[in-house]
Amino acid sequence: MVRFAALKAEPGGSLEFWGNDEPKCPHCGMSIGVDEYELWKIYEEGEHEISCPKCSDEFTVTTNVRYSFSTEAQDEMEPEDGEA
Repeated sequence: MVRFAALKAEPGGSLEFWGNDEPKCPHCGMSIGVDEYELWKIYEEGEHEISCPKCSDEFTVTTNVRYSFSTEAQDEMEPEDGEA
């Protein structure tokens, strides 16, 4: 197998391998389920070396973390003593 064959074969180039919900092997193109293959370590932001379960080739996955916060509608509460 040619190294990075799937990545090189994509008409859009690396765009098919960027911003996905699961890492995608750049060698064979397999989407790798984090839960299925217990790749919990890649949930930490940064670069991680992993092996593809299909073709066994290694590659680097970069994890990007984004947080969002929401505040739901709330019932009015009486202020505690000393609060305005």
